[in-house]
Amino acid sequence: MKTAGTRARLQAFVENEEGVTAIEYALLAALIFGAIVISVGALGDAVTALYDDVAAKVAAAVS
Repeated sequence: MKTAGTRARLQAFVENEEGVTAIEYALLAALIFGAIVISVGALGDAVTALYDDVAAKVAAAVS
């Protein structure tokens, strides 16, 4: 009799899909985070160069 209850609990655990959804959301969040990190890394050098150029032009105009 106790085996039937254990078997039912094990079957319910195997059929439970709530954890799968949480893992899918975690993977999706990780992919989005990775895309943001790559974008910021790629655009960071361009933005730094742009600000350096603007700073040089402002310094030249003030002098």
